[in-house]
Amino acid sequence: MNTQRYLTNEEHYRSAIAHRSDVARELGVSQSVISRLAATHRTTGSVRDRPRSGAPRVMDRNDDQYLETYALRHRYATVSRQTICNQLHHFGLNARRPLQMTPLTPRHRHDRLQWAQDHVTWTMQQHRTHHHPPIPPARPQLSVNG
Repeated sequence: MNTQRYLTNEEHYRSAIAHRSDVARELGVSQSVISRLAATHRTTGSVRDRPRSGAPRVMDRNDDQYLETYALRHRYATVSRQTICNQLHHFGLNARRPLQMTPLTPRHRHDRLQWAQDHVTWTMQQHRTHHHPPIPPARPQLSVNG
């Protein structure tokens, strides 16, 4: 899961005095996080989080929980894109649509099944030495602009 991790005050102080790469590895954060904390410690003498500018959060923890559950149950719901992307990122989920492909015809399915049945007993060596016909080059795209 790809979620953002916040350091405790104790972890902030340890990171300010120890070797950056060792601390980063131990805490599971990037070295840039440790470098920023060290720079903050040099300039302010502290590594505590300071108030940040920006808009206050619109959603509370209950809203976050509801949104996560809703997003997992209703994959195609129409909602505010940016808020959803932000929250899904926070939960470690991807805000992407599934790949849409043209369904296979019965003939294609039959051909695929036949190929798989013909090659199921092949060894890796047979797959490596088998000559595959060359793929024809793609047609060049015509430019509309000129």
